Amino acid sequence: MLVKMRVVLILSAIIAGSAAAQTSGTASGQTWQIPFGSEGNTISLSVANNSSVDANNVTVTFTNLPAWLDFKSNSIVLKSIPAKSTGDAEFTFSVDKKAPVGKDTALTAVINTSDGQSWDKDITVMVSAPKDYKLYNNFPNPFNPSTKIAFELPKASHVTLTIYDVLGREVTVLANQEYPAGYNEITWNGLNRNGEQVASGVYFYRIAAGTWSKVMKMLSLK
Repeated sequence: MLVKMRVVLILSAIIAGSAAAQTSGTASGQTWQIPFGSEGNTISLSVANNSSVDANNVTVTFTNLPAWLDFKSNSIVLKSIPAKSTGDAEFTFSVDKKAPVGKDTALTAVINTSDGQSWDKDITVMVSAPKDYKLYNNFPNPFNPSTKIAFELPKASHVTLTIYDVLGREVTVLANQEYPAGYNEITWNGLNRNGEQVASGVYFYRIAAGTWSKVMKMLSLK
């Protein structure tokens, strides 16, 4: 189940009268935390019109968005911002679970007016780690000849991932190493420790990271 949380960023870009100008800057140097694998997040961009005339058809567009950040729309037109007033452009987005965790990502909002003025505003975001450990069902399942096993880590951890047959005998060890926080994925090609293709049947995969462990079942079909 995805975590749903509302994240609101309030910024200001100034429409400075008749003279065209271009400025850039960050939101007070702040890094905004976005929940891991979340939906329904919002960025609200407030555009201030400090001139004595109304500003019409002001376009706010987010550019260079990473693939793991899914905006419902990356561009919004504010039809009219009255003189000495502000207009708000609210963007809704979701975060793919494959997003990198704990790394700064710069987003740029470009603001254009109908008379050719342009500004940009930089925002730094960071995806927070998942709150809990999680092991996914392998996919595909049943499988032939390979399948993917995915898991989530709330912090960087030493992970072991072992395959067993229905009698509890160890078939192969897929992982015995450090993995970063966030979403990770390992492919099993259906081979045992000797490099031989396993027979059809039920197999179990067990993951362990620190004091956490979990076992799930999968089916190989030829």
